[in-house]
Amino acid sequence: MILLELLIALSLTAVLLTFLFSFFVESAKIEKKLDTARHTVMNRSYLQMRLQTVLSTIDRSSTSPYFYTEEFEKEKTPSLFIIFDNGIDPDPAFSGPIQARLYLDENQNLCLTIWPLGEENIQRERKEILLAHVNNFQFAFLGKKKAPEHGKQDDSRPINAMFAWRLHWAKTEKEIPGIIRLTLGDDSSTE
Repeated sequence: MILLELLIALSLTAVLLTFLFSFFVESAKIEKKLDTARHTVMNRSYLQMRLQTVLSTIDRSSTSPYFYTEEFEKEKTPSLFIIFDNGIDPDPAFSGPIQARLYLDENQNLCLTIWPLGEENIQRERKEILLAHVNNFQFAFLGKKKAPEHGKQDDSRPINAMFAWRLHWAKTEKEIPGIIRLTLGDDSSTE
């Protein structure tokens, strides 16, 4: 009788350990998914914070064009050039108004490169990766409707008689757009 009770106790213990082991394996898988989600949320929060800082401190008093897009032959998407107030920086050359370029680099990273104002300082730049593994990247600017330039394709999407979403913003514009829409597609296929 004692041997039979011992075998039953061992069987129940084995069943209980099997359930506990499967619970811990599932718990580890869920924790790994949560870590990945936390990492994604942190990256996107940083991107949002950095873009908000840059775009909310555009220096409209600059004599140079302070907000425009430009296309480069080697790049699929246009770059956004901005002059903004960087605040106080340990390097005095990067304090106050500076130039910036927001673009998608050759490694599919959304980057912000900054450099001091003035052509002589173009070699002193800082490149910051805002978001890695970006597959799709596009700007849209809400502004007053413009007539298309001679010989150029009209890339605007009108929303009413006065305003349109535009994919490019010219250097000659004297104002900044009312709304800037940035569409990003990364490896997780979300925008």
